Amino acid sequence: MTTHGLQEATLLVLTALSRGSQHGYGIITDVRQISGGRVTLRAGTLYTALDRLRAAGLIGVDREEVADGRLRRYYRLIPPPAISAPRHHVASGTDLRAGDADREAAAAALGEHFARGRLTFDELLARLDAAFAATMRSEVAETTRDLPYL
Repeated sequence: MTTHGLQEATLLVLTALSRGSQHGYGIITDVRQISGGRVTLRAGTLYTALDRLRAAGLIGVDREEVADGRLRRYYRLIPPPAISAPRHHVASGTDLRAGDADREAAAAALGEHFARGRLTFDELLARLDAAFAATMRSEVAETTRDLPYL
């Protein structure tokens, strides 16, 4: 998730899944619609993004069904755990380092806010870039600070 293209594809997949459970072709169709036709995911890109999102615990398999003799797997978002304040004392003026889970949770939240119409596509991409470039938790939190809690 370090290249801009993969970040964008991952975000668009999360945004498509924020609308509800989807199978692969449905996600590809939604991504094309969400991006205004600018992004057309290829199957390899889609399933790489889905594998990474599953490994990160952000999505899961909702159900499987057979259609026209082929297995169709539906994916869904897994609600992120509530982010709580650190349990240990942090000296004033210091900040904690951000981890991949912090950045991915922010990306999922940004995708949800985009799906609800709170962000434009350009704002979404700019905030996604900032979230994935962040090294400190405060920098990650800054990407969603002006948005309501989900």
